[in-house]
Amino acid sequence: MPSIAEQVIIYVKKKPYVQEALEQNIVNFSALSRAIVREIDGAKFDAVKAALVRAGIKLRKERLKQEKKAIELLDNSRFSIQNKIAITRSKEPLKVNAIAETRTTSGYLYVMTEKNMAQLKNLKLQTGLSMISVLSPPEIESIPGVIALIYSALASEKINICETLSCGEDTLIIVNEYDAPLAFSALAERMRV
Repeated sequence: MPSIAEQVIIYVKKKPYVQEALEQNIVNFSALSRAIVREIDGAKFDAVKAALVRAGIKLRKERLKQEKKAIELLDNSRFSIQNKIAITRSKEPLKVNAIAETRTTSGYLYVMTEKNMAQLKNLKLQTGLSMISVLSPPEIESIPGVIALIYSALASEKINICETLSCGEDTLIIVNEYDAPLAFSALAERMRV
């Protein structure tokens, strides 16, 4: 049977919001300890609280290390933005001049310039979009949290991501055109943290 400390770690990992609170050091350790004691048989308040404090310290160190790696990678990435982008979806493959395309379980997604959308007939198009292209070093494939950092920066500004395509070092993020300047600014600001 796992020790109380191990059970506390399991509890924390099953509840991402608790893990986030510990990583941010914004948790009431006593209140959380009381809640955990009710869920772990034989757990004592003091043991649970001590395990939480230790877990919080460890999680904060790991998060800072991971964020630093992700920010360094993004700092070595090239960002560009392109306006007048359109996307369409199709059940069947299309012969179109696309910037990017992908096959999903429900069909195909095409990203193209609005200029090239004239070649499409009878398909629903989403226009008025911008594409943020991120060309990262190859290490992106081995550093967790890079895309989460990008998503978090955009979500904090209430910017909706319409689509994301990622392949190796290339990450394409499609947003509404009117959000593009703020999105670009939010990403630049996040890399200075």
